[in-house]
This record gives sequence, structure tokens and C-alpha cells, in this order.
Amino acid sequence: MEHCAKTVAPKQNISFRKIVVTGGLGFIGSKVFRRVARMANVAETVILDRVSYAADFRRLAPIGEAGDLPVIRGDIRSPIDVAAALYECDAVIHLAAETHVPRSFADPELFFDVNVTGTETLLKGAQDAGVKHFIHVSTDEVYGPAMEEVRETAPMRPTTPYATSKAMAEEAVMMAAQNGLRSTILRPTNAVGTGQNPEKLFPRFVMQALKGQKLTIEGTGAQERSFLPVSDLAAAIGLVLNTQDEQALEIFNVSGEEDLSVLEVARRVCEITGVSTGLHFIRDRVTNDAAYRIDDSRLRSLGYRQKSSVDQELRAIYREMRARVRRFADEERF
Repeated sequence: MEHCAKTVAPKQNISFRKIVVTGGLGFIGSKVFRRVARMANVAETVILDRVSYAADFRRLAPIGEAGDLPVIRGDIRSPIDVAAALYECDAVIHLAAETHVPRSFADPELFFDVNVTGTETLLKGAQDAGVKHFIHVSTDEVYGPAMEEVRETAPMRPTTPYATSKAMAEEAVMMAAQNGLRSTILRPTNAVGTGQNPEKLFPRFVMQALKGQKLTIEGTGAQERSFLPVSDLAAAIGLVLNTQDEQALEIFNVSGEEDLSVLEVARRVCEITGVSTGLHFIRDRVTNDAAYRIDDSRLRSLGYRQKSSVDQELRAIYREMRARVRRFADEERF
């Protein structure tokens, strides 16, 4: 399904009885939950999370004790769990997914099960519950390699199991929109920030530097990615949540302001940490696209602007991980 090319201005007179954030204990989901929970026009915000290895209650600890958090432990692949979470729900922000690209080559069945079957189950539950707005967070990787900036009308040509599963999930959302479920799809670039799982590039490089290890690089390191501060991605989601539109389906790219090669990320990590341990090159993954360059002018027409920067996020990651290393060292002494 093609979305309408027109854009609309956000309106702040929308009210929500209840919003469900799937994957709300994850890196991005926890930031989104925090933002939505603070909105004056939202009565209740609930998390639906399977509590997998990527989940961490500590990401929300300042909000309250773990037992007091509005978390439903459930699986988006379970119709029973979905129905319980979506009762009297007005909007769903769907972030629950398997996301680590290298693991998708090792276990593609899991990625298709969670990302496709899970999304289909959630969509069916949303339609049954009378949800008014379904926001699906996808990825820029559905476009496949893009050396020139692509817009939302470009075809999806994914090259990895992860990206393929996300493209198939998008197709399910588009079908639901055809059947009357108002839907918004966001295609963000690589989110970065504190609290990210150590398997991801930024925290992995920082931790290796702190441990005095060489920074591990797949292939040549010339691969280029656009990095987006996670707080800005959360702001983009909040913006489209509060945007009124009569269109059944809207799609928005969400780009970062800097495109960096993996080698450049490694250089900045060494600069910020003050540690230069060298680089360790290993065999590249089966498919590693050269770049994903996207045009997010549609989202910017709604007033979206990036406020943080890659270096700010990298410094925050360094401070967080350095404190963690020191804490572990202190614990070992006692």
C-alpha cells in the first residue's frame, strides 16, 4: 500500500485512555515509555514485554520499584497475552523485536517468528480491541543498501534475515491499515545511547577499550551507518503519536545527522576514552550493506529536529560503562 505524500501538522488535543508500549523494557522501548508516561494527554501507559535477555528493569528503576512498574510480562506471539494487554487501549507503540543483525544469520527462524508472527498477532489483537492508532517501529534496513538518500516511496529490498523480517512485518501493518486500523510506520537509522545492550557497536567498542582490548571490526570497517540519539527517536515517536491525520497509513524515515563509518566510530571511541588499543579485523558477516542513506524531510515537515549528537551520546555511554567497570572492581576487592 502506498501512503499519501501530504504531511500534516501535529495537534495536541488528542487524549488517550491507555497506551501500550511493546518491548518497553528494551533499550529504545524504555526511553519511549518514559516519554509517553510523562505526557499530560495520556491517562495510563503500560509495557508488554517478554523479558528476554535484552530487557532490563533497571532502565526504569528511577520511576519506581520493579514491582510497582506497569509491566505485563507477556509475549506478542500469544493472543491471550496480547488481548490482556490491549484491553481498553487507544494506541500501541510496537517496539518488541529481535534486532541484532549478526544473530539473525545464526537463528533466522526466531527473527521471523518474533518479528513477523508476533506483529501479526499484535495487529489482530489491536483490531479486536478497537485500537485507534498502531505505531510500528521498523528500520531503514528494509530498503537494502542505499548510497543515495531514499524517501519513503522507495521499494523495500532487504538483504539480511533481520531486515527481511522487518519488511514482512511492515507488509502486515500495511494490510491492517487497508482493513481500517490507522497505522504509522517509522523507519529509523541506528539508535545509540546509554543502556544499550553490549552486543551493539558503540557499547561494545567502549567496553573493549576500557578492558584494554583491541576493537573488533567486521570486514574492512568502511561500512557506513547513520546514528540517531535514542532520545531523538523517542521524540519522533511522541510526535507522530500526537499527530492527527485521516490517512489510514503514514510512513516516516527517521535519520541521524551524521553518517559515520565503523572505522570513524572506532576513532571517536579511542579519542573520547583516551585509550588506543588498536583494531582487530575479523571476517565480515555474510551480508553487510555499505550504507543506508535516507531522507527524513517528511518527518521534519511536522517539526521534528534532532537535539542530541553522536558525540554527546558516546560520552554518556563512556561515563556509564566506566562507572560500571569501577563498581565491579570495587566489589571484587571486598
